[in-house]
Amino acid sequence: MGEALFLCGFYASNNLGYDEAGKLETASTSIGQPVDWTLSGVHILKVARVGGEQIELDGVRAAIRYNPDAHEFQRHPLNDQKMRLLVKLAPGAPTDADTARQLRAAFAAIFAIGIDPGIEHTTPPLWSHYFDPSLAWPPDALTGQTIYPADQPAQNAQQPAVTPPLLSHRVDPRYTDAAAHDKVTGQVQLRAVVDAQGVPQRIVVARPLGYGLDQQAADAVARWRFEPATRAGQPVASSIPINIDF
Repeated sequence: MGEALFLCGFYASNNLGYDEAGKLETASTSIGQPVDWTLSGVHILKVARVGGEQIELDGVRAAIRYNPDAHEFQRHPLNDQKMRLLVKLAPGAPTDADTARQLRAAFAAIFAIGIDPGIEHTTPPLWSHYFDPSLAWPPDALTGQTIYPADQPAQNAQQPAVTPPLLSHRVDPRYTDAAAHDKVTGQVQLRAVVDAQGVPQRIVVARPLGYGLDQQAADAVARWRFEPATRAGQPVASSIPINIDF
């Protein structure tokens, strides 16, 4: 209680059951589609033993919002999203110390405490490259190509200039329910590579907003289309900044 907890697995359901090892019992739980990690926070308010065989954790879901002035992620309890998590106790644990050890192991499988490496590594590329900009991209259609930064001047006056790509088709992102409920406004800053066919690739967060809006912005940008950048009259892949206002 009082820790900045996140659900490993980023489950959408507010009612979850786990076995004694902290493994989700999906047979009895409707977990729904995973949510963005910024919507997977848990604020625990009460812990109780139920029927001698389970531990019940009651609380509310917590959304994460980025504060650009403080340069930090901040938790916002969603008090209308009540959460109930049931964790089975190991059968036949002889002592309270044995039970405590089992619960610590189970909770370690259920929760991340803060934005730990586990959270960073299990997020989609949109986020994993934000947390670790040096992370290599897996082989894709851009591998081996020169990617020109379209928002920077040419470093050598003797080299042909790059004409930036032009947006030809735009799709607007949607608000998440949590963001609409809490009237969250702000700007998501992304960076993307527009390939020589005008298709956005390698979309990453440059400056987040939170509340799941970063993922919504990236999903929308993935459906944008451009007239590609050109260099010496030939289409080329280019890296561009993209700002999305909510």
